[in-house]
Amino acid sequence: MYKTSNDLRFRKNQAALQRAYIDLVLEKKTANLTVKEIADRANVNRMTFYSHYDTAADILREFVDAMTEEIIAEQSNASGSEFDLKALLDRSTQLMQREIEFFRLVAKDDDFGFCRSQFRDAFKTIFRAELEKNPRAAKSDQLVMADFLASGVTYVYLDWLAGEYGELPLEGLLNFLNDALRRFF
Repeated sequence: MYKTSNDLRFRKNQAALQRAYIDLVLEKKTANLTVKEIADRANVNRMTFYSHYDTAADILREFVDAMTEEIIAEQSNASGSEFDLKALLDRSTQLMQREIEFFRLVAKDDDFGFCRSQFRDAFKTIFRAELEKNPRAAKSDQLVMADFLASGVTYVYLDWLAGEYGELPLEGLLNFLNDALRRFF
């Protein structure tokens, strides 16, 4: 579990711990980091670490939670009545650009499997909201379709991010997915 606070010193240490975690993951190419490694890199002591997080993995959970909240907020603020998957994934990629190499590693490595689940849940929330705009569809149908779409889009998108599709540009992937999903919305 991770903690939150608006205290400036708390946020400064939190940012240092997150940065240390990301840098160490990129260096070591693994999620298996010790609290000592992270605290040393962030130039804080272990007690400071534990005042923010229970485990090293909580840093990634917090980071991914913040990213998914931004993705959902971006989609909620998107104007227009027609759902645009291309715009959603483009915005998601823009948010990830800050740490794109980190996200590429996360998308590839099984040590980060829970991230796929969190991104899937974010996309499921978005798809449910979009599908609820069609009052003719039964609630159970909306839920099943939201799960189906979120699973497919999440795995295709993260596999693209991991480089599974070779040199396929983002624009090509987005056009393909947008055309494929247009029949649902």
